[in-house]
Amino acid sequence: MRHTNVLRIVVLFVVLPLLATALAGFARSEKIPGDDSDEASKAEAIKVDEEFNRAVRTKDRATLERVLADDLSWVARGDRLNKAQVIADIVSENLHFKALSHDSVVIKLFGNTAVITGHSTSILEYKGKLFSAPRLFTSVYMKLNGQWQMVAHQVSDLDPEKK
Repeated sequence: MRHTNVLRIVVLFVVLPLLATALAGFARSEKIPGDDSDEASKAEAIKVDEEFNRAVRTKDRATLERVLADDLSWVARGDRLNKAQVIADIVSENLHFKALSHDSVVIKLFGNTAVITGHSTSILEYKGKLFSAPRLFTSVYMKLNGQWQMVAHQVSDLDPEKK
């Protein structure tokens, strides 16, 4: 009987308080979908994506250096590029946008990561070849050292008939 009483005391005064503390901490750390901080983070990420698109159009190297993560993974038009290669293509004439238009843009937030997807009807010339078919894109941003940076970008060409 004494062993059972000691076990009850340990559970009551040691295990239950530890469990309650752990659960309370977990509940506080969960984000409630659609809360204000999520909306603010989404707005920040969209703003950085707009800065990136503007930098592409104006060939703004300083903004590109700031917005693109050092470990960037960029997959588009049959190439897999790193940050230096992407910037070199943009500021040179390797990549020239004749029109840059995105629609159906959706942003999803996963902690410090924002995934932006959308449809592009942009017209561009890349290494002398014209690309005018519609495309789907995914840009992934992470909050690194307090600022949103693009860590990955993927473009998939669509059949022009599927627009």
